[in-house]
Amino acid sequence: MKDIVKRIDNRRSWLGRQEWIIPVCFAFSCVLVVTSIVLFVIRGAGDMKPEWMFSIGADILCMAVCAMLCFSCSLNYKEQNEDTHVFVTLLTTNAFALFLDESSWLVQGIKSLRTLNLFVNVLFFMMGSVLIYLFWEYIRRALKLTNRAMKVADLFVTAMLYPSLLLCLINFFYPLFFSIDENGVYSRAAQWDVSQIYLGITLTVVIIAISFAKASNKDRFVAISFIAIPLINQVLTFQYFGISTQYASMTVSIVLIYGVLFAEREKMLASTEMELDVATRIQANMLPNKFPFMPERTEFDLYASMDPAKEVGGDFYDCFMVDDDRLALVIADVSGKGIPAALFMMASKILIKNCIMTGESPGEVLRTVNNQICENNQEEMFVTVWLGILDLRDGTLISANAGHEYPVYKTSGGDFSLCKTKHSFVVGGMKGIKYKESQMQMEPDSKLFVYTDGVPEAEDATEEQYGYDRFLAVLNKNKDADPKQLLTAVDEDVQKFVQNQPQFDDLTMLCIHYKGKEK
Repeated sequence: MKDIVKRIDNRRSWLGRQEWIIPVCFAFSCVLVVTSIVLFVIRGAGDMKPEWMFSIGADILCMAVCAMLCFSCSLNYKEQNEDTHVFVTLLTTNAFALFLDESSWLVQGIKSLRTLNLFVNVLFFMMGSVLIYLFWEYIRRALKLTNRAMKVADLFVTAMLYPSLLLCLINFFYPLFFSIDENGVYSRAAQWDVSQIYLGITLTVVIIAISFAKASNKDRFVAISFIAIPLINQVLTFQYFGISTQYASMTVSIVLIYGVLFAEREKMLASTEMELDVATRIQANMLPNKFPFMPERTEFDLYASMDPAKEVGGDFYDCFMVDDDRLALVIADVSGKGIPAALFMMASKILIKNCIMTGESPGEVLRTVNNQICENNQEEMFVTVWLGILDLRDGTLISANAGHEYPVYKTSGGDFSLCKTKHSFVVGGMKGIKYKESQMQMEPDSKLFVYTDGVPEAEDATEEQYGYDRFLAVLNKNKDADPKQLLTAVDEDVQKFVQNQPQFDDLTMLCIHYKGKEK
């Protein structure tokens, strides 16, 4: 039993990852609407009874509603999860059942289309069973029925679906639910009530589930509507052959799902987006963002930028004066993306800056920060860091690299090239690491460019990476530009390379032009 339940759960997890479901369902629903109108025009309404016309009109209208709701779900791309995919599948199945209902009336009484009439009605009854099952699946999710008893009930409802479908197929060979005479006229068979067994089983399970579910009144109301509205429709139309609005009544229940449950999701999404906007502004304000940076200092010109892949990012940069003559430069990349990476990023940034201001060297700073992070890093996140302290008096740059990208350096009159300084392990990976230091002499009119891996690892539609060759080429093409122009040139070249592909990683860059002391 546990293995069967586990396999079903794995199948449902697979369903949530299929991004093609919503656009395909929307396209299919639109095709059904157009086809139903065309078929009705071709058939004509000359010899149709008023009740048939009423059923056909209700079917076409409800198919259009299903198509519009599919389109609305496609717009809410941030909510395209497993629940949304089940809902859209439910919508499309209902639209197909409505199409079959309309088709059954269009071929009613046409002797030459008797076989088509038989085929359409068999599919019609099968779609009824599938639709009932999908209703149960959505109710199970809406009411959060995840305990052991409900999993067994879910397994039972799923298992009973298959014999219900087999009973529908019997009608190809024996008139179990319905019959179609030689003149192509449909009529219910004596065993028509058998077709309602699966509905009765599922409704019983739903009533029990609602009784024991720990859900809000709103969710209970929507779940009860799945039972009440179709039952009311059955009572009102049972004695009127020719009026078949059971699937139209189910469309009303589907609209209630969308109007009540999805409206609540939209409210929660709007609140989340507002909070993310605030988080984005907070993160942006934590980074130096006023340029030119320290325009009163004539020894250097500096510019930096951070473009997150999501609303908030895990990359960060920092630049500040340690004392009157030393400038600290930091660029880092936290593992992961989104809010967890942003929180880890802010903590790392604060720790690094505080340690630098105590007067420790770059290697000592990384060692201290690494030990502090490792003390309570249950999520096992880490950050790559390049940290340099530049003495503005003579251009001496002492740096430490914790698993970060190599900086790019340009001498006065020379070209940009990778500066392969000493590497050490990432910060947060293992306690007790000693970080190696490198020293270089920046001559007047030289430039240093540091960045995160989002630059060289940016990918186009073929998954080809931007790479270091393109990166160095665009830098050297603009080697005489100031830092801001250099960053703009690199960013534009990366965007031109990836074209319309979604940004996979944060893009963070910092460039300093060391001019030296005025004589």
